[in-house]
This record gives sequence, C-alpha cells and structure tokens, in this order.
Amino acid sequence: MSMSTTEDLLPADDVIELEPTVHVDRAELWAESASGSYSPGPAVAIVEGSLASLGAETDTLRRKRLFAAAVTIAVAFGVLMVWVFASDNPGTLTLDGSRLSLRVGLLGLRCVLAAAVAGLLASEVPLSRMQLRVVEDILFLGVTLLTMASQYFVGLDLMHRGPEYVPIILAFIKDSVIQMLALMMMYATLIPNPPAVAARVLAVMFVAPVAAWSLLRLNPESTPIVAQLSAAEEAGSNILFLGMSAALASYCAHLLNGLRSQLHEARKFGQYQLVWKLGEGGMGEVYLAEHALLKRPCALKLIKPGVGADPIALARFEREVQSAARLSHPNSIDIFDYGHTDDGTFYYVMEYLQGLSLSELVRQAGPLPPGRVIYLFRQVCAGLAEAHGLGLIHRDLKPANVFVAVRGGESDVAKVLDFGLVKLTKDPGAVALTGDMTVSGTPMYMAPEQATADRALDARADIYALGAMMYYALTGQPPFTGDSAFAIMMAHARDPVVPPSQVRPGVPADLERVVLTCLAKKPDERYPSVKALGEALAACASASEWDSEKADRWWADKVPAVPIEAPTQPVAVES
Repeated sequence: MSMSTTEDLLPADDVIELEPTVHVDRAELWAESASGSYSPGPAVAIVEGSLASLGAETDTLRRKRLFAAAVTIAVAFGVLMVWVFASDNPGTLTLDGSRLSLRVGLLGLRCVLAAAVAGLLASEVPLSRMQLRVVEDILFLGVTLLTMASQYFVGLDLMHRGPEYVPIILAFIKDSVIQMLALMMMYATLIPNPPAVAARVLAVMFVAPVAAWSLLRLNPESTPIVAQLSAAEEAGSNILFLGMSAALASYCAHLLNGLRSQLHEARKFGQYQLVWKLGEGGMGEVYLAEHALLKRPCALKLIKPGVGADPIALARFEREVQSAARLSHPNSIDIFDYGHTDDGTFYYVMEYLQGLSLSELVRQAGPLPPGRVIYLFRQVCAGLAEAHGLGLIHRDLKPANVFVAVRGGESDVAKVLDFGLVKLTKDPGAVALTGDMTVSGTPMYMAPEQATADRALDARADIYALGAMMYYALTGQPPFTGDSAFAIMMAHARDPVVPPSQVRPGVPADLERVVLTCLAKKPDERYPSVKALGEALAACASASEWDSEKADRWWADKVPAVPIEAPTQPVAVES
C-alpha cells in the first residue's frame, strides 16, 4: 500500500490539517526488481516511538545488562587489585614517593567506578533512556580511559627504572590489551545497541590503548629505551589483534541486535514478520510483512503511538478494520487478521497489492483514456455497492484510496481502501465518532454537504467523491483547488464546476455528463446509487475502448511482470 502526495496533502480527520505523506514509487521498484538490480537496501529503521514497546523493552534490558556488566567489571578489577597487591611489593611502583602502588591505585579506581555504576543501577532511581546511555558511556568509556592511563603512567614509571624493565613493560602492555579485548566483547554481547552506536564505542576502545602506547614512546623521558622496546615488540601485533577484536565485536553487536529485533517483532505481531515500511498516513503506518508459516506477503497497518492515546482515533481505527472485514467483494481490500500487542499497539493485516494507487497512476502516466476511467470506476462502483448495501458510507474516497492492482493474473483490478472515516447508517447502536457540525474528509474530493456539515450524509456523498475522482483521472487535476482547505471546501459548496472537456479536450460528452451529474451540488440531482452510476458508465460509448487485454499490455509495457516475493531482510529497530 502506498501513500499519495500532491492532491492528498489534505488528509481526512475531524480537524482538517495539512501534513506530509510518504510516497513509494512502485513502478520504479518493480522495474528494479525485474532487472535484478533491486535490493531492500539499508534496513528501514523503525524510529523510537514508532514501535514504542521495543524502546521500553530495550531500556529495561539495557539497565539489567549494564548492572550485570558493572558488577562483573567491579569484581574482576577488585580481584586483580588484591592479586597485584598481594603478589608485588606495593612500594616498587611509586609516584612522587607515594607508598600507594600506582598500578593498584588505578585498578582500584576502575573497581570503584564500576561499583558506583552498579549501585546506581541497583537503586530505585528512575533513569530515562538518555540517562541510561550516559551511564553506559561512563562505565565503558571510563574504564577504557582508566586502562589507557594505567598503561601510560605505569609504563612510564617502569621506564624510569631502566632498560632491565623492558620485558615487564611489554608484559604489562599485553595485559592491558587483553583487558581491552575482554571489555570489547563484554560490551558487544551484553549491551543492546544498534551497530552504529556499538561501532563508535568499540572504536574508542581500539584507539585508547594504541594512543597510550604511542604517547609512551613519544615521551621525552622514555627516549633512552625506546629502541629496545621497538626491537623487543612484535611489530604491530597488538594493534592487529585489537583491530580484529573490535571488528569482530562490532559484527557480534550487529548480529545480536538483529536477532533481538526479529524476536521482538515476531512476538509483537504474532506470526507476522515486518520487512520494510511502505508508507504512512494520518492515523497509521503500513509495513510490508510476511506470515512466518505461510510465507505469504501481506500489508500490516498499525496505529501510530500518538494516535493510539486518543480514544476516538483508536475507535475509528477499530471501526475501519471491522468495516472492511465485513466486505467480500473482489474490488474491496481483503482483511486477513486483526489484533493488538501486549503494550496496546493495534494493527490489522491485509492483502499486499502489486500496482499503483490511482493518484500514482495519474501522476506517472498522465490523464487516463476515457475507456480506462470507465473500466476502473465501474469496478469501484461494484465494490462500493456492497459497502453501501451494508450501510457503510466511506466518506474519504480519493485517488490515494483507490488502488489499481495486478492481481491473480488480471490487470487493472480496482481496490477500494481505507475505511477509516466510514459512517455506519444501518447500525443504530453504532457510536458516533464525529460530532454534529464536524467536517470529516479530504477537501479536494468532499461533497458540498460534507464540507458544510449541514445535513446527514448518505451514499450520494460517496458518489460526489467518485465524480471528483473521475474528473481527476480524466484531466490530471481535481475539480477545485485553493490556497487552503477552507477555500477548497467552499468552492465545492458554491462554485460551478469547469467541465472536464474544457480542461482536457477530447473528453467524450456522454462521459462528461456522467461526471457532472455526480458533481451536482444537491444530492437529489446526483445518481441515486453507485449501481446506477455504474450502469451510466457502462452506457457510455467509450466503455468498449478498454478491456483486460489492453490493461495487460499496458502493464507489460510499463514494468515487466514480476511475481511477488517477500524480501527476507527484516526491519532493523533503532533503540
């Protein structure tokens, strides 16, 4: 499912707002897929808040893992400090005559830092996501910098004692490298981070010991024994192993983050695995998904977290799927599943369609031939006839909500989408989700009575929208435009329609009469039903100018026929 731009910059809602939309060029995607050049590219990041539950889950996991890491580091350096203190004479390594062993002191600082972090995380103090990231940096980068300081200052102290300490210096440097390798793997495997974040921290862990060693060699006080250090050291071995370990740790972080994201998404949406984001509208986001067992591609729509906090919007979302699920006509979207996650995120699953929305089709191909307009809108009328028979008034018909699909070996199959503003006229117990004198819909395709909210709506409001959509399909522009939503709505209610033949010469007179009848200001002057509209379209002389064979040829020329294959690369979740 893709979202339109241009004419759909005025989405429907109780309060009419201008908001951006997302567009996916399906024709380009198909062409690349057919040529073999298409690949999913970088995994689509679901930003924090788009799937809020993973962010909260990651925060909880990060706090637990940081606590475990801090305890491990504190115990490890505590044991090492006791071992060094017991094994060596604390007075052998002094700084300015102090009796405190320099090496023991720096080990103690790392132990105290880790213990302080562990104490903070074990407390009941609430920490935000940003604060947890700061604590994470303090722990790992603090230990890294203290290890760098230990390598430099202890090495410098040993150098002062003469060339006979060269083997001890090299052994101490290797110990520092081993400590850093362990810290890298602990960070990569324990702390849940996206690969980019992990790579930055691991890069610091790689650079720190290399910088300490470089500063040690450049220190003027070490000049007398630098040559012996260089001769004794296996050239570049420490740097090589540090680099390999940093790369391996980064790859581990990437794999673990991906597995965690997949596990979360599989658990969150049951049997459905999100693949990539297709688009978004005012209320929800749509993702390409795959059923884990059936391996069938589908489109999963979920309500935006901010919208989910609004009970009216949530009720409208539920009504949308419940209304669409009642429809079985082949020209209405098929609904496969519906549910909500433990954190209250509502979603429903529908068929995934190959093709273009009507708005995309007109934008890419230009105004459509009269015969093709008739061919498509007769199908739309057939699909809406079932909905109207069930008492469902769509109220938001627009080019973005009619999809022209290639489905089941047939081309130009019209599908009616998005019943988010549906009005139930045959359910006396239905709760009104829009109040009296409230405008709901998309201004460019809104019936006059819908714009003025001065009377109850019936199926003829949808017929007006169909007339406006046919006008757009024939001319490439809606019947009315304006600088604001209000100006467009007033034009629908007040201004005469410029006949489509004056915008695009060549529109047949009989088809123009059908369009203008649909666009009559008074509902009584329009067609009484979509069935009557469909019959009027069928009676037009151009009705025989387009058929399934011409549709097949058009799609074959436009993009090569490609079977739907759900990509295997899952979305990666930024946390």
